[in-house]
Amino acid sequence: MANFTPTELASSVDRALNALVAGRNSAGYWEGRLASSPLGTAVALCALDRDDLPAARWTSAYAYLSKTQNADGGWGDTEISKSNLAASLLVLCADACNAFLSADARKCGLAYTEKLGGVREGLRRVYGSDLTFQVPIRMTAAHAGLQSFTWNDVDALPFELALAPRSLMGALRLPVVSYALPALVCVGLSRHAKAPSWFAPIRWWRNRITEQALEAILKMQPESGGYLEASPITAFCLIGLKSAGRADHPIAKNARKFLISTQREDGSWPVEVNLSVWNTTRAIDALAAGGLLETALSESERATTRDWLLQQQCMTRSVYSDTQPGGWGWNHLAGSVPDVDDTSGAIIALRHLGVPENHAAIASGTEWLIQLRNRNGGWPTFCRGWEKLPFDRSAPDLTAHALRALFPDQYKLMAQNSFGLTREVFTAGYAYLSSVQRDDGAFRPLWFGCESSSHESNETYGTVHVLLACNGVTCADAMKKRALKWLLSIQNSDGGFGGTSSAPSTAEETGLALRALVAQGYTFDDVECQRAAQWLVEHQRADGSWNPAPIGFYFAVLWYYEELYPLYYALGGLGALAKTRHGIEAATAA
Repeated sequence: MANFTPTELASSVDRALNALVAGRNSAGYWEGRLASSPLGTAVALCALDRDDLPAARWTSAYAYLSKTQNADGGWGDTEISKSNLAASLLVLCADACNAFLSADARKCGLAYTEKLGGVREGLRRVYGSDLTFQVPIRMTAAHAGLQSFTWNDVDALPFELALAPRSLMGALRLPVVSYALPALVCVGLSRHAKAPSWFAPIRWWRNRITEQALEAILKMQPESGGYLEASPITAFCLIGLKSAGRADHPIAKNARKFLISTQREDGSWPVEVNLSVWNTTRAIDALAAGGLLETALSESERATTRDWLLQQQCMTRSVYSDTQPGGWGWNHLAGSVPDVDDTSGAIIALRHLGVPENHAAIASGTEWLIQLRNRNGGWPTFCRGWEKLPFDRSAPDLTAHALRALFPDQYKLMAQNSFGLTREVFTAGYAYLSSVQRDDGAFRPLWFGCESSSHESNETYGTVHVLLACNGVTCADAMKKRALKWLLSIQNSDGGFGGTSSAPSTAEETGLALRALVAQGYTFDDVECQRAAQWLVEHQRADGSWNPAPIGFYFAVLWYYEELYPLYYALGGLGALAKTRHGIEAATAA
C-alpha cells in the first residue's frame, strides 16, 4: 500500500463535506434522490390507462424499460441491479398490456422468468409464506394475461379481515405486513370480482362488507394519493380496483393522480418519492461523527434543520400500524409511516442539534420506542407483537439503533429521565443482540442487503450498527470483541469493505466499517483504517461524492439505492478518522 497521508485524508473530507452541504435545501433538510426502478416503472404502466399520460411520456417509459434489460434477459429493481424474478415478471406484464418490447427482448425475458419458475412456482420460492408482494404480482399477471395466468390462480386474500380491530391483527396472523392493508383490500376485491369463492356465505359476506373495506383504506390514503408515497403499492391498489370494476372510486382516482405526478423526465418511476427524514438524520449523525457539524452548518442553519426535524414528528396515531404519537417516518410526506429506525435516527440527530433531554419531542419519541419493544428485548420495524413476518420481528440493526437513541450515556440517563427507561430495557436489549449474534461474530440486519451475497444479507451493515451501540457497554464486551474480529476479517485486499465476506468493496460499507473501527479505538496510525480510507479516496468522484450501490431493501426483497447514502456514510467514516488524527497531533504537541 502506498503511503497514505493526512493531507489526502483532509482533502477528501473537505470535498465530501462540500458535496454533502450542497445537497441540503433551503428548508433545512436533505431530500436526496432515490434510484429509478424498472419494477416501479413497470407496475405503474400496468396500472395506468392510455389516456392518463401524453404519448411522449408513454414512449419514454417504454424506452427506459427497454434499455434497462440485462444481458441475461431479465430486469433488476434498479438499472444497476442484478436481474430478479419479480421485476422481470412485472416488465413482461407491462409489455403484455402495451406491447413495446422487441420480439427478441420479449423472448429473452420470458426465458429468464420461466427458468426461475415463473408466476406460479417461482414467486413462492422467492417469498415463501409472505404474500405481501407475490399476490399483487400474480394479480398483475392475471390482469395482463401473462403466461396464460388466470384469476383462479390468484390467492383469495381475506380482505374482510382488514376491518378487524388492530389489536387482533397479531392473533389473525395475516400473511401480509401491517402497512400493506390497502393492497390486501384492493387485491382481495379483484379476486372476489373475477373469481369469487364457491362458498356462498363467504361470497355474501364479502359483497356486504366491500364498501366498508374501501372506506377503511380510503381513510388511510394520504392527500398525495400514494400509499406510503410509493409507486408499487399504489399501482397495485389501482390495478386491483380497476379489475374489480372500481376504476372510478376515489381511491383509484387519487392513486392515478399520484402515479401521473411522480413519473420522472426519463419516463421512469422510483419505488418511493424520497427519504428526507432518513437522509437528514444520517447526514447530521455523519457530520457529528467527524466533529464537522458546526463547521458545516452555521448556528441558524442548524436551528432550521432542528426545527424542520421537530416538525416531522408524528403527532397522531398511525392509521397503518396504530402506534401512538411520537415516532418519525422516513420522509416528511403524509404517507410516511413512523418506524423504529427513523425514530431512533431523529432522536440522535436532535441531540446533535442541541435539543435537551427533557424536551417534549425526546420524551414522546423515547416513550414511542419503549412501547414498540418486543418481549424478547429487541425492536421490530413498525409495530409490536405480530412476530410473523420480517418487518414485525425484532432485528439487530433496529435494536442497536434504538439502544443508541435511548441510552447515549448508558446508565446515567436511567437515573435522570422520567420517560420509562429502566435497567431492564438496557440489559434486555443487549441480551437480545447477544442471542442473535452469529457463530462467526456477525449480525444480519433486516433492512439492508448485499446483492453479491448468497443470502443477500448485508452483515457489514448489521455488525457495524451493533458495534456503534456497544461503545463503553461493559456487558457487551464479549459480543463486541467477536463482532470486531469478524469485521476485520472481511476487509478486502483492496482495503475496502463489502456487505459480507468476499463481497466487492462499496463506499457505503467501507465508510460504515471505517467509522465502526474508529469507534472501537482505531486511529489514523492503524493500517486497517488507512487502507479503508485510501480506498475511499481513490474511488471518490470529482464532485466529492461516490458511486452508489444497490444496498436497500424497500420491502419484500425490493432493492433500491439512494445517491446520498455513499456520501454521508463515507464522510462519517473519513471524518471520524480525521478527528482521531487531530487528536493524535494535539497529544503529540502537548
